[in-house]
Amino acid sequence: MGSWDDAAVGWDEDPMVCAYADAAFASLERLLEKRGVTHAGARVLDFGCGPGQLSARFRPAAAVLAIDAAPKMIEVLRAKALPNVDARTAPLGENDGPFDLAVASSVCAFLPDYPATLRTLAATLSPGGLFVQWDWERPPGETRTEESFGLTRREIEDALRGAELELVALEQAFSLAVPGSETRMEPLMGVGRRPG
Repeated sequence: MGSWDDAAVGWDEDPMVCAYADAAFASLERLLEKRGVTHAGARVLDFGCGPGQLSARFRPAAAVLAIDAAPKMIEVLRAKALPNVDARTAPLGENDGPFDLAVASSVCAFLPDYPATLRTLAATLSPGGLFVQWDWERPPGETRTEESFGLTRREIEDALRGAELELVALEQAFSLAVPGSETRMEPLMGVGRRPG
């Protein structure tokens, strides 16, 4: 794959991207329902938002700060003119937050320092706030390569605890068949809660 900027135009037209976002958002809604909470009225951080597949699903019920490192992704998101979504490439600032919910969909495995980034994200959560990530699972003991990508369950659990988040859930979020293939998308959903 080229750069994320190269992928920005046309990203939203990929049916698997849309199906993945639908399934991720549905898994989030099930999680929130089990916990007796809703995203309505929440302040949400969509970290690594791309062109806003999740951000679009939150609005207009929540106020969303959507951040991505790829300027073209943010350009595509801004062109959608979604109400209640503030999209930018800038890193999180001191005055951002607190957030009731922070989400990162297929982002954390790409981070150069996942544990450190998660500590930064956790610090933006309000007490009781949730961090939710969806990432590809790499089998334990398997060395990370371009062919064997993702995070192990242990890496996710250690990072959540290292960020001083209570482990709420670590499970397969959903299963999607890839058309024309025997492959299935079965990402892990890791959920941490800031105490308080």
